Amino acid sequence: MLRFFRQIRQKLLTENRTSKYLLYALGEILLVVIGILLALQIDTWNTEHKDRQKEKEYLRNLMEDLDTQQQQVNAQIEHEALMRSLCQKALKQLIAEPINFDSVNAYLTTVTRRTFVINDPTFQDLKSSGNILIIRDNSLRKKLLSFYQYLEYSALVIKTDNETSVASLRNFLNDNRVVNMNYTNTLDVAAGVDFSLEAVHIPWARSLQEELAKDKPLLLAVLNRVGARGRTSSVHLDLMNRLQLRIKDMKQEIDNYIGK
Repeated sequence: MLRFFRQIRQKLLTENRTSKYLLYALGEILLVVIGILLALQIDTWNTEHKDRQKEKEYLRNLMEDLDTQQQQVNAQIEHEALMRSLCQKALKQLIAEPINFDSVNAYLTTVTRRTFVINDPTFQDLKSSGNILIIRDNSLRKKLLSFYQYLEYSALVIKTDNETSVASLRNFLNDNRVVNMNYTNTLDVAAGVDFSLEAVHIPWARSLQEELAKDKPLLLAVLNRVGARGRTSSVHLDLMNRLQLRIKDMKQEIDNYIGK
């Protein structure tokens, strides 16, 4: 093809047909430009196609992450609801006359904490790789960022509470002989790990607990601590219920976008 065009140029120059040669040269340049533009357009289309495929893959992975996160939220809700219920039952026993310390032991020795786990591998990949911009819809990107900010905030609140108020309650109950931590054979933490020893009968433990009932200032402090622990679970439940709604909305947004 190039040889053919070269022959035409030589013929025109030989025949001294300069004007036609210039028109021909201009036409040849135009063809080259058109060819380059077409090649660029095809390359752009291929890149765009690959980006759209990658975008869909990211969004599908985000949906899977959200499904897993929903399971974590459900487990946290179940745990916090149980902890609040145990605290409510313990409060009723602590204000009873006389106090049933068997019930107090049964309720308060099972008040534990649960770590809330964030499941966001796809979102972290989007951020660290800079591929967050591959999601074309600006509104969807903003909603994703807002969702994961709230998710991190919720996890931080629960982590902070677990390390402060939740941990201090158990120390307070133990240090002030409110409960017999040896009361139960099984004491599970969030991961289901049994870290207790086999219970040993302590005949004089009950008398120490009964003395507590006579110390009204200390008993009031116990009531306040247990009540605060129950309210902590109420806060966590509110966070998780709000997160449930956000997950549902986020999944709907992604699903609608993929279906466009």
